[in-house]
Amino acid sequence: MKKIEVILPCYNEELNLPLIHDKILEATAGLIHNFNITFIDDGSTDKTWEVINNLSKENEKTNGIRLSRNFGHQAAIEAGLKNTTDASVIIMDADMQDNPSYISDLVSKWEKGNQVVLAKRVDRDESYFRKKVFSLFFYIQNMMTDIEIPKNVGHFSLLDEVVVQKINLFPEKLSYLNGLRSYVGFQTDFVEVIKEKRLHGSTQMTYRKLFSLGLNGIFSFSSKPLVLIGLVGVLISIGSLIVSAYSLYHKLRYGSTILGWDFGLSSIYFLSGIQLLSLSIIGNYIGSIFNEVKKRPNYIISEITNY
Repeated sequence: MKKIEVILPCYNEELNLPLIHDKILEATAGLIHNFNITFIDDGSTDKTWEVINNLSKENEKTNGIRLSRNFGHQAAIEAGLKNTTDASVIIMDADMQDNPSYISDLVSKWEKGNQVVLAKRVDRDESYFRKKVFSLFFYIQNMMTDIEIPKNVGHFSLLDEVVVQKINLFPEKLSYLNGLRSYVGFQTDFVEVIKEKRLHGSTQMTYRKLFSLGLNGIFSFSSKPLVLIGLVGVLISIGSLIVSAYSLYHKLRYGSTILGWDFGLSSIYFLSGIQLLSLSIIGNYIGSIFNEVKKRPNYIISEITNY
């Protein structure tokens, strides 16, 4: 019998916590392993921490970690991982979109020797537009990153104790779990799941947060944007040489130039846009370096229960 910690980062989830807590207890009741539940309150402004406290009093295997403010979803997951000792980990969201009934399937795959078991979404109970946005997100992510990050896979997963230990060794401040999980490797398998509709409240993963998460993943695991800048520069240079040579030929042969003043003005605007885009990409990498060298903690714990 092994120890498995179920980690749930949460932000303003007071209505969902009692429900998912009961569902996890129900899903793990028939399994032979020793399960604990840890909620990480990421600076909620509702009664989330009060609910966690009550649940921990009712069940000695339910723990709570309260962060001093809202540090973000990735930081909350990191807090859960780094405060787990001698245990494998199941990571899932607390909004009921990750169905606890799949826990037994994750554990079954893990018992067969897989050290990373990922919940792969075969469908999402969301709008058509949101499905397309996520599809585009995964496409761009895989196209731009240097490592292969599985498509249609979120945070819902089971990580063996060894994998958790390796991930916790990474010193970077801008952590991206999906990328780190792929980077460490180890034997991996999948469980097909359906992403459920959120039961209470509104989604915390807004399009702005999704965009920010995607950029974090790209800049943390790839230098391709910098290579792309160079490629665009080379193509523009070659194109300008070709146009200049043809313009000179046209002047010598026909006595007039091609492409008038409007083209020149458009070229200036185009090149200015490319320069600003390049500066933005370089700035993101410099910003990442800036955040790393400051060595500030990714989260601060203000309170814990049952530890």
